[in-house]
Amino acid sequence: MARKIVGTVVLGTCVGVAALSSQTRGYFMRRMGYTDPRPYIVDFGDSVSPSFKHQAFVYRCDGESDLLTKLAQRNHHGMYDYYAVTQVTVGEPSFEKCYTKHFSSNPLDTMPKPVYFTEMAAHKGKMIGMFRLPENKISAGFVNAFESCPTMQHEHGPSCNPAHESYAIGSCAPAMNPTPETVKKYFNCVKGCQVNMLNGKFCGGASPRCVAAALADMDDLDGACESPHVANEAEIQNAISKIDDGHFAVVGLAEKYADSVRKLHKYLTGAGAGATAAVGFPEKGPRAAHGERDEKVAKVGALQDLDPLVPFGEGPEVMTAAQAKVAEIMRQKGLRDIADERLHGAAYDWFQSHGW
Repeated sequence: MARKIVGTVVLGTCVGVAALSSQTRGYFMRRMGYTDPRPYIVDFGDSVSPSFKHQAFVYRCDGESDLLTKLAQRNHHGMYDYYAVTQVTVGEPSFEKCYTKHFSSNPLDTMPKPVYFTEMAAHKGKMIGMFRLPENKISAGFVNAFESCPTMQHEHGPSCNPAHESYAIGSCAPAMNPTPETVKKYFNCVKGCQVNMLNGKFCGGASPRCVAAALADMDDLDGACESPHVANEAEIQNAISKIDDGHFAVVGLAEKYADSVRKLHKYLTGAGAGATAAVGFPEKGPRAAHGERDEKVAKVGALQDLDPLVPFGEGPEVMTAAQAKVAEIMRQKGLRDIADERLHGAAYDWFQSHGW
């Protein structure tokens, strides 16, 4: 019991510090018209974005931190226990020191944080993000203990809260046994997640206050949690514009993870096919200049060119089976996340037209 309380207090403190640090940074950006030369990593909060974030860290900090070794020790078929990862990231001074030196996004953010206008303005041409087809993101988030939906995590108890010490991958029975009712409820909680986050809004209402209240197992979350935001047309267009107008230096696709890491590798290290600079806005492929898609992407192959590579995958078989069931229920019920589908279309076009 003592360990659980201590772990909760530590994570809760990180939540509070992260929120305060973010607000402070935003204030000074507004006051000074600040631009930051460091890349900014957008964490959309699923089983792919965190590993993309950690991959970026390893490329820049491999000689200053042993995060790669620690993550490999915690690897579950390409998935990572959230609580264990916080212990070797936000719980390690060396992680914060190196992350702060190389990246602008807050190293103490223990949950996905929206990208605010001030951060967009300060990092144009230096943003990094991994986008995912919404049906895949939602089904993966569901089996990963209702990711980014604190109200459902709270409803089903600590075994369904990845931030709780008692949680283990696959331990959330309701997430492993999806029903039409729970799938629809989760869908309505997190739909439009990626669009919302590029408009400065939390995915699934998962604000630091709401996450902390769910973690503390409060009886009533109504005072701490707001209803999930539903993106409107203007917000969808605004999110798409951030991809189209050059805010992103690297746009990754979860469905093409290895090739996405190749783009990340070139941007952060200057190594790779046709590399010209370690940091900067990548040049478009030769056919993109003439309005055509550049379909030439490297085959995954043996992946030696991506070393040092953080292990990635789809998780244990029990997770992939449950994820397939969630996806099937979504198809049967006609649950489509149109907002994030449109954003993913823009991300796909960027990915196809930018080489590495």
